[in-house]
Amino acid sequence: MEILTSQQMRAIDRRAIGTFGLPEVVLMENAGLQLLTYLCGAYPDLAVRRLLLLCGRGNNGGDTFVLARHLRNRGHRFEVLLFGGRREVRGSAAVSLRALEKLGVSPREVRAPADWHRARAALAASDLVIDGILGTGLSRPVRGLLARVFDDVNQSEAEVVAVDVPSGVNASTGEVPGVAVRATATVTFGAAKVGLAIAPGRFHAGSVHVAPIGLRPREHEHALVPASALLEVPRKRLDSTKYTAGSVLVVGGSRGLTGAPMLAALAAFRADAGYVAVAAPESTLPVLETSLLEVVKRPLAEDTGGRLLPRSADAILEAADKADAVAIGPGLGRSDGTVELVRILLERLTLPVVLDADALWELEPFTRSAPTVLTPHAGELARLLGAESREIDAHRLASARRAASRFGAVVLLKGADTIVASSSFE
Repeated sequence: MEILTSQQMRAIDRRAIGTFGLPEVVLMENAGLQLLTYLCGAYPDLAVRRLLLLCGRGNNGGDTFVLARHLRNRGHRFEVLLFGGRREVRGSAAVSLRALEKLGVSPREVRAPADWHRARAALAASDLVIDGILGTGLSRPVRGLLARVFDDVNQSEAEVVAVDVPSGVNASTGEVPGVAVRATATVTFGAAKVGLAIAPGRFHAGSVHVAPIGLRPREHEHALVPASALLEVPRKRLDSTKYTAGSVLVVGGSRGLTGAPMLAALAAFRADAGYVAVAAPESTLPVLETSLLEVVKRPLAEDTGGRLLPRSADAILEAADKADAVAIGPGLGRSDGTVELVRILLERLTLPVVLDADALWELEPFTRSAPTVLTPHAGELARLLGAESREIDAHRLASARRAASRFGAVVLLKGADTIVASSSFE
């Protein structure tokens, strides 16, 4: 699925308007009709629903004015609130507002806290809210009146359908710099937006539905990662053997932490590796032998806590001579010895390396020139960047890119919205 930033989507809008001659008001009309189509499909009881339409002064408000006009023509019950004054609505949104008012529907203006205090009864009386206040152009944190409105919407019992992007969510990054609406569903236009896939924006979007409005974004190379990237994934040939299909060495495991290297080894097989070996402490061998029938085991020296020692480095490097890539860290455990072991391996290995878990504990200085992949969760990435976990969670895309640039590596930031970043993508 194509996923775009707000800047990329605006470029497509401009091309549709400037090159193909599609008036903006036509795109807005299409968006409003797509909203109506979604609502009719998602809510068979729409005719008896009590709808509240929340509109901003920009194009998201214009999309919602179009929806209101079609709801009015179908005889549905609803109320419309405009956050701002009528004279502040410009362009195509103003055209859609005038068309709505000619049907006898006049939005109630909400310009101050006192206005919202009087209008809030409409929210309490509604069971379905359409959020068309802010769109993809969010540039600053939501404060003041709108913050209060969004809090009240989030605390209400009504279901919420967001127009294009939930108000308060950055459509390009998923960041929520202030307060944002939590939607039950989001109807987004033309293509999915990055901010609807990345936390915390992802958790404000609800279920996401992409609606076409005539922009045809697939004609352009606007995707964050082009679909052609999948063609670069190596495929096993019909005449491949275990020696020609790729070999992986997993370095990790410690007493009580054997599950992680086992999962890494099995994942290597699922990725079509032909030969997989695990280098682990000798005391873990009975567990590994029982659980990993297809994997070669290399038992190594360990400390009293069942963790690998720095002197195991030579044996690991010898095993790596037969490998095409090395994964270091799953279940490794944390001690001065394991930190020293990781440093030695990073200095001497020239193969592509994946660093996970406790192999990420201390990476400074980090000067590898060979391909390297780091796979931290938010807490691990925070430590690597000298930040707080909550800062990483608030700026996941930016944090992954920052780490990729700092370490010259591919960074896979784990989470429900796993992000892969590389300085070469920038």
